[in-house]
Order: sequence, then structure tokens, then C-alpha cells
Amino acid sequence: MRDGDLVFLVLAALAGLLGALVTVVFREGIHGLEWLLVGHSGSLVVMALGLPPWQRLLLPAVGGLVAGLILEQIGGRLRGRTTTDYMEAVAVGDGWISIRQSLVKSASSLVTVASGGSIGREGAMVQLSAMVASTIGRVARFPRDRLRLLVAAGAAAGLAAAYNAPIAATLFVAEIVLGSIAIQHIGPLIVAAVIASVTVHDIMGYAPVYEIPAFSLVSDWELGLYLLLGIVAGHTAPIFLGLLGHSHRAFARLPMPLSGRMALGGLIVGAISMYEPAVWGNGYSVVNTVLHEPWVWQALLTVMVLKMIATAATHGSGAVGGAFTPTLFVGALLGVLFGTAVHAVLPVGTGPPSAYAVVGMGAMLAATTHAPLMSIMMVFEMTMDYEIVLPLMLAVVSAHYTVRRYVDVAPMYAESLLPREADARGR
Repeated sequence: MRDGDLVFLVLAALAGLLGALVTVVFREGIHGLEWLLVGHSGSLVVMALGLPPWQRLLLPAVGGLVAGLILEQIGGRLRGRTTTDYMEAVAVGDGWISIRQSLVKSASSLVTVASGGSIGREGAMVQLSAMVASTIGRVARFPRDRLRLLVAAGAAAGLAAAYNAPIAATLFVAEIVLGSIAIQHIGPLIVAAVIASVTVHDIMGYAPVYEIPAFSLVSDWELGLYLLLGIVAGHTAPIFLGLLGHSHRAFARLPMPLSGRMALGGLIVGAISMYEPAVWGNGYSVVNTVLHEPWVWQALLTVMVLKMIATAATHGSGAVGGAFTPTLFVGALLGVLFGTAVHAVLPVGTGPPSAYAVVGMGAMLAATTHAPLMSIMMVFEMTMDYEIVLPLMLAVVSAHYTVRRYVDVAPMYAESLLPREADARGR
């Protein structure tokens, strides 16, 4: 190993460590803001259930307004380079990520998430980790190609810290951003992702976000049902992606400032939550509930559809956040719906609906991202159960090839990880 490579790997490890720490700061910031708003922190859905309907209506709207004002009044006044999208910085940029703009957008995301916005927190966590890596690389005076690779390593660290899935995090950045799994590219990503995952989940003791039950493949012929689940996910993903796209375009046409659009998006979420509080937040608690408790199919379908609408409203309004977690939410509920139907027709010889939920998460993720290898590893790392591999692979591959028939539907990360941030930059 050359001395330059050794130094680079050491700095990738440092990026993983510091990236993990900034994701912890962001997590705790959400909990702190939740405590200030309602006097306690924890599940946003539980928080919503404890509020009277009028507060459920207004809190996401006020949060959207404040988050938008942060972007307008603070971010809009900053001078200098404004690049914050790590995908842009790696794929077509020079690896430079603005520290001030990243902090502003992360603060905006924190307010959106803590006030009930239907959006994932992982977007800001990955962004902050990538920002740290960019800063390290600039201090080290790395050339353009090395700086971009270090930023990619920082992004992998942020995703690994969020999901305790270092292999999937590495493959996510390699498949979608770098477009290469050559060892000279993924080596630093692996180092950063492993260090971040160990720091957050082993040293600091943060539990995995999903409580996955044991998986069981009851019979070999059941593999055909999982393949069918993948096909269903492949046809569902374009509906979800289309809803997100239509929402972005509809909000962009509104004659109001960004803060007004984000307040309106929050108001839509609040209005939905008056009827169904489960649409609040990233959906971790809802997914964990359906994995361990039986739901009637009417409730599953209602929550899934309303969550898709709430997510589209939040994302389309210009909020800063991730789409990764809402995608897993939709996949889990789609899988439980499918598994419930299977049990109604074939009550003997098939696995529980929770098994279909876990596989559905991978299938939906593959269908929306067009990254099947990453999706397989993500769910496998969540379960650490080899028995899930065969049905998961079939479902993911069938979902991937099914969604490719929709040639007019671009994958979720075709333009950038957070296209709404790019919209916000220009306003």
C-alpha cells in the first residue's frame, strides 16, 4: 500500500467517526425540539395521538413555516458557494460542500421532522456526514478526484449510522453515486461506513431503527409468492414516484414564497393527521407495529395511501429531508397487505404477514431507486437472517425488472438525492 493510500484511508476512517457524531447530534436535536414542543420526545405518532386535533392540524404547518423561513431568511442571505447536495458534489462537482448552507438546511430539516413533517431524517444525516468529509478533504488539500471520493465515503458513513447497515450504505453510494464497485472506489467507503456504524450502534449504544422479527420460509413453493410480491411492488413504485413528481410541480407553480409553500405542505399533513395520526414523521414506529401486531387490511391500505399523500405534500412543498425511510414504510405496509391477502386465501403453508412486510421493504426500495444489490443487502443487514435471502432476491429482482417497463418514470435519485433542495437554492 502506498503512503498516500494509507493516509487517505485514515482520513476516511476519521470522516466515518466524525460523520457518525454529527448524525448523533442531529438525532438528539430532534428529540430536544420535540421535548420543547410537547414536553416529551419519542415516537412522533405517539406524540400526535396525545395532541388534540387542532394542534395536530397546526403544528406541522407552523413547523413548515419556520423551516421555510430558515431557508429564506438565513440561507438566502449567505454568500459564497451554495452547493450542499452531496450527489451533485460527487457525480458532477468538485467535492466542495458548503458548511454554512449545509447547517442551515439541516436546521430546517430538523424543524420539519420534529414538527411532524412526513419526511425521513436520514437525508440531513447523510448530508451532514458528507459535509464533514468535504471539510476534512479541503483541509488536507486533496485534489478534486480524491475530495469527491472522500465525500462519497462520508455519505456512506451517514447512511450506515442511520440504518446500521454498512454494506448497504457502501453499495448505495457505489451503485447510485459513483457508478462503480471497483475496490479503489469502495475501499474508503467501506472503512468510513464500518467506523460510523460501530461508533453509533456498538460504542454509543443506539438500537437499530427497525425491530425485525425472525423470518421463516415455510415451504419452497412460497418463493413464487415472494416473486409475485416483487411484481406488485414494481407496479406500485411508479405511483409513489409519480405522486412525488406531481407534488413538486404543483407546489412550484404556486405564487407564494418557499416558506408559504412549506407551511401549506405542513397544513396538508396536519389535516390528514386529524383523521390518521400515523402519517406524522418518518414512520419507524408504525412499521415496527405492523411487524409485530396484526392489522386489518382496511387500516393498512388507508395508512399506506395517506402516508404516500402526506410524504408527497412534505417533499413537494420544498422541505429538506430524505425519501429513503418513507419508501421503506410504503414497502412494509404493501408487504403486509400482500401477506394478509395470502393468508386469507392460503392460511396453511405460508409465512406470517410480517415476513412479507420485510421482503416488501426491499422490493419497494429496489423499485424506486433502481439499486437492487443495495436493496438486498439493506434488508439482509436489518435481519441478519440468511433464510430471507432467497425470497428477498426474487422479490427485489422481479420488482426491479417490472418497474423498468415504466420508461417515463425516473428513479428516485435520478437527478439528485434531494431535488427539493435544488429547488430551494434557486428561490
